[in-house]
Amino acid sequence: MPGDFPIVDAQIHKPSPPVGLPDSFGDENALVLSVELAREAMDSVGVDAALLVADNAYIDACVARYPGRFAGVQVFQQCGEDLDHAIRAAADDPAIVAGRFMVTDFRNLELVDAFVEGAMEAGFAAASDVGLPLFLSTHGQAAAMEPVLQRYPDLAIIIDHLGVSQHPVSPPRDDPWDRLGGLLVLAKYPRVHVKICGLPLLSVEEWPHADTMLKLRQLIEAFGVERLMWASDYTRLRLAKTGESLRNRGRLYSETRDMILHGETLSDAEKAALLGESCMKLVDWRPSP
Repeated sequence: MPGDFPIVDAQIHKPSPPVGLPDSFGDENALVLSVELAREAMDSVGVDAALLVADNAYIDACVARYPGRFAGVQVFQQCGEDLDHAIRAAADDPAIVAGRFMVTDFRNLELVDAFVEGAMEAGFAAASDVGLPLFLSTHGQAAAMEPVLQRYPDLAIIIDHLGVSQHPVSPPRDDPWDRLGGLLVLAKYPRVHVKICGLPLLSVEEWPHADTMLKLRQLIEAFGVERLMWASDYTRLRLAKTGESLRNRGRLYSETRDMILHGETLSDAEKAALLGESCMKLVDWRPSP
């Protein structure tokens, strides 16, 4: 095993039980069950802590139950002045360490109207003002973020999902890496970071997916490992179609972690940065035992 360092997952969503719950189970018990499903999944693969991209009720429940293991990334839906207020309120919430904007519609890969028309501008300005990092879901439109970076050079942003569109939520592409160049354009901006998420789904090879590790090396050379952070998005990876095998179960949580943890082309220092140090430094949060 590599050196002893904390493993922090920079993106998990609220997991759902595999079968429906009876009405008698109750909303509060259902919420606790979802917390325990996430905790159990993390325990099963040796993940120490995670950032939750979820609704505030779920974030609060996870943080209350396991205060040292979870922190929240609030997804903002507001526009205009309401967005300014929401950003400032999130910055004052100890459970929230970052925000997230959906700047591209993952279903059609087009920039959303709110971004194109400037309705998110108040949010970018407020986040820059209060120092709240923003995760941006661009789905292949990373290059369109350059004007934002030029207007707000102090704003820390993290481009989700390697800046490319990914199945199963987005339409499949003949070359899943064809928009990577738009992400690499942003490497010259020192406050841009990249979420290394969904690597197994971008491979055309069997385990250990050596073709994706070549792309990861390209990103390390462009951004520096200190600006890259690993994330599993394991609930999405479980939905992926990965062939006609007997157990068509998508990709496992352990697979996306082990690509980094046991990657032969990565040094221990690079693994430590990717698997937690970069994320913890950016969002100014460190899990407790």
